[in-house]
This record gives sequence, structure tokens and C-alpha cells, in this order.
Amino acid sequence: MESLSLLFLLSAGLLVWRKPEKESLAFRLVITSIILMIGLFLLATRGSILPGLNY
Repeated sequence: MESLSLLFLLSAGLLVWRKPEKESLAFRLVITSIILMIGLFLLATRGSILPGLNY
């Protein structure tokens, strides 16, 4: 999933570089990537705060 987020960021950068008129699509890709990164971080750290049976 992390590679999908990096692919979104790479494609947004290439899109702005090659076709600046598609800036709104690139912005949506960056926002999608940020939301994906936040979601993955929350899923990864959810169990590490109070691990099960280890109080």
C-alpha cells in the first residue's frame, strides 16, 4: 500500500511537470495519497499503544 501512495505522488509530480493545466487532478492525487498515508499510519499504530493481553 505504501507503494501505491508513492505512485500517486510520482504521477502527480509528473502530471504537473508535463501538463500544468491538469493541476487540479494532481492536487486530488496528492490529497488521496496523504489520506492513504494517514490511514495506514493509524492502522499500523493502533495495536502498538496497548497491545492485547499485555497490560
